[in-house]
Parts: sequence; C-alpha cells; structure tokens
Amino acid sequence: MRTWLKVTIGIVVSLIIIFVVGGYVFYNSLTESLPVYEGELNAPSLKSEVKIYFDSLAIPYVFAENDEDVSFTLGYLHARERMFSMDIIRRAGEGRLSEIFGVETLPFDKMFRTVGLSRTAEMIKTKMNPEGLKLLEAYSRGVNYYLNEKKNKYPVEFDILGYQPEEWKAEHSIIVIRMMAWELNLGWWTDLAFTELVQKLGAEKVKEILPDYPENAPTIIPPEIKKFAQINTNFIETDKAFRKFIGMSGTHLGSNNWVVNSQMSASGKPIIANDPHLAYRAPGIWYA
Repeated sequence: MRTWLKVTIGIVVSLIIIFVVGGYVFYNSLTESLPVYEGELNAPSLKSEVKIYFDSLAIPYVFAENDEDVSFTLGYLHARERMFSMDIIRRAGEGRLSEIFGVETLPFDKMFRTVGLSRTAEMIKTKMNPEGLKLLEAYSRGVNYYLNEKKNKYPVEFDILGYQPEEWKAEHSIIVIRMMAWELNLGWWTDLAFTELVQKLGAEKVKEILPDYPENAPTIIPPEIKKFAQINTNFIETDKAFRKFIGMSGTHLGSNNWVVNSQMSASGKPIIANDPHLAYRAPGIWYA
C-alpha cells in the first residue's frame, strides 16, 4: 500500500475516533445534568412529605403541607433547571462577572459595586419580616440541596467556563429581584440625561423641551444644579453595554396597568391587571 494512502487512512480513522469519543463526552456532559421527572428524593430539610406532579409540558404542580416546604421545593426546581441563569444574575448584581468572563465585564462589575445592589440586598434582609425571611432561607436550602446532589455534574455552561457555583443565600434571591427592578427602572437615566441637558443648554431652554405637569410630571430643577460636577454619559453607556451583554436590550421596557371597575366585571368585583415588559430570554424569566 502506498505511503500517502496509509497516511490518509490513518488521518481519517483518527478523526473518526476523535469525533466519536468527543461526541460521547459532550453528550454525557449535556445529559447528565438534565432534570429527572420521576422518582423519589430524600431531603432532610423538609418538614413533611412533598409531592410534585409534572404535566406534558413539564410544568410542576407542588403539593405540600406548609409554606416552607413549598419554598424549599421551588428552590430545588429552579436550581435544577435554571442554575446557570441564577448564578449569572446574582454575579452581575454582586459585581463578580469578571471572575468568570475576564476583563470584558469589568466595567459592569465596577458599575454594580458602585450602585451597591449587594449592599442593598443585605440591608433589606436585615429588615425583612421574619416569616418572609424564613421562606427565603427555605428556598436557599432547596437550591443548595440541588448543588450538593449534583456536585461536579452541573450544566455544561459551568464546565465550559471552568467554575463551580457557590452556595445560595437568602440575599442572593433579593439580588435577583433587584436586578429585575434594575431592568425596568430608567429613572436614574432620566436624572443624568436631564442634568446634562441643563448643564449644556440652560434651565430655561430645557423647560421648553421637557414635559410639564400635569401632562407627565413636575419639572424639578434644583437651583444648585450649576454646582454639580459636569455630567458625562459613561455610566449610561456602561449600562447599555451591560444590557446588551446580558440580553435585556430593546424597546420593550416599561409596564402597563389596567383597572376594571366592579360595575364592569362579571364577578361584580374590581380587577387589576399588570403587564411587566421584560426582555425575551431563553430560558424565559418567569418559571412555570
């Protein structure tokens, strides 16, 4: 057999072996972290038996005898299907994205450490109603039960980035809520933008541009605004870059509320409908 043919066959065989072995390893990495929808688990933290039923769309129905067990179960369910998303959101709020993504996310970490979402979460935790805090702590135990159960078998994103998720704490859940509020809150943006306009154009000119009360809201321009440091757009640009990075950019932001008078409803009672406009994501921001 000619030398070139032997070399060709050797290369082809080697590539096939690499492809098969690599495919097997990758397949196992993808499947070993997938949720299991039947069986039993022994969770010592539960106070009583909990039953979970899944419908054809894998939507869970939780039956428990107390609220803490429901919270524990919800934490476990969230973690086993959303752990990477949960970890990224809490890292963003804590200002710790650069630990796994490097210098690209350093401006985002500086921004959120300056804003202090993590400090705010700690403060909120200390002032929470004891019953509410118990539920958050039960939820955290559910997340951590998953982390212990699946140690070294986490979703493939953790393997790709080469790190392990840390213990979940009650304040991390508060950070997630604050991050949702950050996505929807543009009040800080208008303060910076309007201040920059006043500094560049003067208060009287800006009053001609800004909406006036009662059409929208009162125009409040403090007299000491001239003494403020010169505003620039660095903070706004950093936030825009973060929103693009995390996947919350777009023109969808804002919320709507409707109230139906009791005289107009079939039940004879008033109806309130709320429509928070949050970014489309995969997985979606709401868990069902």
